[in-house]
Amino acid sequence: MRKRTGDFGHLKLILAFLFISVVLPNVVKAFDSSAAGALGSFEANETGIKLCAQIDAGPEDALHFRVSNNQGYSTDLVVANNSCAHIDTEAATYTIKQRALQEYSLTSVTGGTVSADNTPFIATASGQYTIIYSSHYAPKSYLHSFGYTVTKNSATAMDIHFDANGGTGTMSDQRFGINASQALTANAFTRAGFTFDGWNTAADGSGTSYTNGQSISFANGGVTTLYAQWLSPRAADIIASQANDLGDYEIDYTKKAVVSDNIATANGNGVNKYTEKGQDVYYFRGQIDNNNVIWADKCWKIIRTTYTGGIKMIYNGVPTDTVVDGGILKQCLATGTDSQITVNVNGTNKNTFSFNNSKDSPADVGYMYGERIASRYLSAGTSVFIFANDVSRNGNIYTLDTAAGQSISGTWADERANAATRYHYFCTDGSASCDGTKIGYIINFSDTRYIWYLKVDGHDDIEDMKAAMFTNTTDSNAKAMVETWFEQQNLDGHLVDTRNYEEDLEDAIYCNDRSLYSGALKGKDVDAGASFGTLTTSNFGAYGRNVIENAQNNYEPNLDCASTNDAFTKDASNGNGMLSHKIGLITEDELTLAGYGQSVYDFDSTAYLSTGQYAWSASPYVFGNSEASVFDWISRSSYDSVSYASANGLRPVVSLKSSMSFVSGTGLKTDPYIVP
Repeated sequence: MRKRTGDFGHLKLILAFLFISVVLPNVVKAFDSSAAGALGSFEANETGIKLCAQIDAGPEDALHFRVSNNQGYSTDLVVANNSCAHIDTEAATYTIKQRALQEYSLTSVTGGTVSADNTPFIATASGQYTIIYSSHYAPKSYLHSFGYTVTKNSATAMDIHFDANGGTGTMSDQRFGINASQALTANAFTRAGFTFDGWNTAADGSGTSYTNGQSISFANGGVTTLYAQWLSPRAADIIASQANDLGDYEIDYTKKAVVSDNIATANGNGVNKYTEKGQDVYYFRGQIDNNNVIWADKCWKIIRTTYTGGIKMIYNGVPTDTVVDGGILKQCLATGTDSQITVNVNGTNKNTFSFNNSKDSPADVGYMYGERIASRYLSAGTSVFIFANDVSRNGNIYTLDTAAGQSISGTWADERANAATRYHYFCTDGSASCDGTKIGYIINFSDTRYIWYLKVDGHDDIEDMKAAMFTNTTDSNAKAMVETWFEQQNLDGHLVDTRNYEEDLEDAIYCNDRSLYSGALKGKDVDAGASFGTLTTSNFGAYGRNVIENAQNNYEPNLDCASTNDAFTKDASNGNGMLSHKIGLITEDELTLAGYGQSVYDFDSTAYLSTGQYAWSASPYVFGNSEASVFDWISRSSYDSVSYASANGLRPVVSLKSSMSFVSGTGLKTDPYIVP
């Protein structure tokens, strides 16, 4: 048995010799001509290592390699039989080790060396190699053939140059080995008033960004410049720093802001401080030109800051590309209708809109509205009526309160002032009790012939009627157009792979103040001493604050919305939650702060909000007879009704979050602040 085993061992040696001397050269020759053996072929501009494998004998379907270079790069690579693998990397030298199964023993090698760590084979230069292994478990030999080529650029490192990009200080260049990860040198630049915000391969931040001290590597050599990125102070802080020091002087809000070097004479022209919800806010007033902003590739003018530190801005057209010093600078130069939004409505572009499509209900002053109870009139003549200041309801039967002091009787011509200011309820047939089709609530007394009223039918009283009219169930035309524009401009990022600019905005309040200052709609508790002349129509809160009160005692505007129902927000946590997007309209109180006086003609055509075009605000004005009115402006206390015939511009308002900064610009039309 031992002799036979020895004979078999001799036979193995003879077969191995024959294989090496006769078969192997033919196998290598065959490998040279195979697809996997085309080792010198790289594609155009391809660099790195191409490693090819062929298994001429053996059970494996792939060969295993460890690839490393002289700069610390190392990876394991599996190359399928009769195929090549490519590693896109560059270095001066590479080492490739073939990994063999433990049940193999190395028989012979053509090219290369045996590694010191018992890895079967090392190849240190481009070439083709053949290896014969013997199996521990079978009387046969296996042939593995492989080869690799290397193509590399002359550069073996990446040099990083640091640019202060408007800052000051010095930093040495930093060298990176190819595919060798290391941390960027910590920033040493400074810029007065700015915060360092990392690095970018482009000065304007449009390239690849890196954080301070980030660990990175480079697959290619050369030179790269990294530009410091700077965040300016918060936008709200920039505005606050510009505020006038008015001292003891108080702005007269009954008069416009004017251009003057004297603060008192200018009546607040510039940036001034106000209060909202107990917090200091700052607003722009009068003829100024340092509040221009480009955000979302649109031009805006800053109105004011908010109590949360946000920045309310009003739309002012699209930027104009202007050539300055051989480069393109975006500027905000729009005037007239170009400062208004354009909305595609059923295939037609429109830039003027009605606030609502009807005007004969108090509901029509709403940015949203509920039940539309339309006004109507009765030819009163000399008929005698009972007028009461209260009414009770039993089903569909309404009974006037005729108790002593609660009602009056007489003709409309004689009693119209009292009837419309204190005794609002009446039956159109002159009786003291009537069904819902005949019960009315008087809203005006200016004409001796006609009683203008709202039908109470189906409601308990005027408070129940107002609640129904001022509930928020239907969008006004103004709201629908503003939010449609927001979506058509893709500011909500609803299109695929686009930025959601709405994430830059705070959920500010856009007030549609429907509180009543005076007039019939306010209710039965009317001051008996009030002038009838001020009660011929129902006046809403903004009109009372900014026109009636101003004319009497310089009453200041109010930025606090009177009712949550009228405080339009997207999120219900700080308002009514009825906006589809964080966008709205300017208010009458903000117009007053901005420098508009009370006369129809008391406005300055050079003031920053004036464009020569009328535009809607969100503030209800008056309701009288059959006409609901909302403030519009150029001339801030003139107005148009909200009827479909009144087509004005829309200039939406947004509010940037308190965290937002301006990365460049001075606020001028020719050099606007830029929001990244």
